Amino acid sequence: MQIPSPRLKQLLEVYRGLVEVGALLNGITDSVELMPALLEIARRVMQVEAASLFLLTPGGDLEMVNASVGDVSRTQAAQIGEQKIIVPRGRGVSGWVLEHGQPLLIPDAYSDARFYPGVDQQTGFRSRSILCVPLVRNGQEIGVLQVLNPVGRQAFDEHDLEALNAYATLAAAAIDKLRALERQRIEERRAQEFAFASEIQNSFLPQHLPQNDALEFAAAYQPALAVGGDFYDVIELGSDEIYFVIGDVSGKGMPAALLMAQALSTLRLLLKPGMHPSQALMRWNAMLSGHTIRGMFITALLGRIRVAAREVELCSAGHCHPFVVDAQGRATEVQIPGCPPIGLLPELSPASHQLRLQPGQWWVGFSDGLPESFDAERMPLGTAGVSGFLQKRFRTARELVETLQAGERSHRKEAPAHDDFTLLAFGFR
Repeated sequence: MQIPSPRLKQLLEVYRGLVEVGALLNGITDSVELMPALLEIARRVMQVEAASLFLLTPGGDLEMVNASVGDVSRTQAAQIGEQKIIVPRGRGVSGWVLEHGQPLLIPDAYSDARFYPGVDQQTGFRSRSILCVPLVRNGQEIGVLQVLNPVGRQAFDEHDLEALNAYATLAAAAIDKLRALERQRIEERRAQEFAFASEIQNSFLPQHLPQNDALEFAAAYQPALAVGGDFYDVIELGSDEIYFVIGDVSGKGMPAALLMAQALSTLRLLLKPGMHPSQALMRWNAMLSGHTIRGMFITALLGRIRVAAREVELCSAGHCHPFVVDAQGRATEVQIPGCPPIGLLPELSPASHQLRLQPGQWWVGFSDGLPESFDAERMPLGTAGVSGFLQKRFRTARELVETLQAGERSHRKEAPAHDDFTLLAFGFR
């Protein structure tokens, strides 16, 4: 078919505009700029009165996200721009294009049964002829692009449809690229936030553990994510009185890390010389109860060491039982009367358990992420597995901790970590 000279000139302008469009869209990296630019350029390149962009919603329908209108009144432009238009798949012109994945040329809108005149009635804009094309990238639906009413002509033709299809290919690539950039920015921002949160969380854990001629400590903290809810602390209240705690906040990630920081700060604030662990645990619960995130709680094992007497006083709030390993390499689980975890009830009544460690004996506590470490077949390590790794003679607290870490890794093998786990060990020389 021979194209009349004026029309040929117009089409050349269209394709020249498409070249310009490709360069312009490649330079836009912000969705606030991209969506209006897509329509303004489409309206200018296609020489139409209006253009609209519909993007696919999570539910599979279409939502109009932007509209560009030329020579209409300010009132009409505002009305069209403010419309929140949801188009069900298969309904209306844009819904039909989405459903069938095919472009659509409608010379006379009001004579086509697929056209919905309701928006015209609300805004006062009069649709005459419509071009609507799908936006698809790598086989994935993105939405549809629609232009209305060619300027200076009554209706669109096949050459217009060909040009809009070419433009839609550029637009879909630009939207897909921008979404990839936004996903990358979100991941980078999330990684930065987690790295920052991890630094803050690590700052709450003790940087150095007490070491002297009489007593030796060792600890390890392994979060399943960048941040987690496990914690430990060793607090010297005097040369003969040392408090220690190992705990686990329910959940993982940022909420658990925030509650962990709150819990440790509160505990350090309330501890006073001469305070029994049961008293400290009751006050700790009273200060945190009602201030935790809904549904979250803290299990904790709280203890006090009287160094000169080698006495250890313990109380537990729903935490795992610790072990004592003697000088012959025999590991025994210490059964501590428990009470509910911290933060669930306004009042707790913890019971105390006392023991005395001899030189060569080691006390070790851990969070439930250790016995609940799963291998690829979802088999947990279990308390029996932990006990098995402890059946040996240890020369140092560090050796004991490293043995449990290595044992957990050997059990889990290539399976990802299921939960945070923390270890705290000490003994008298």
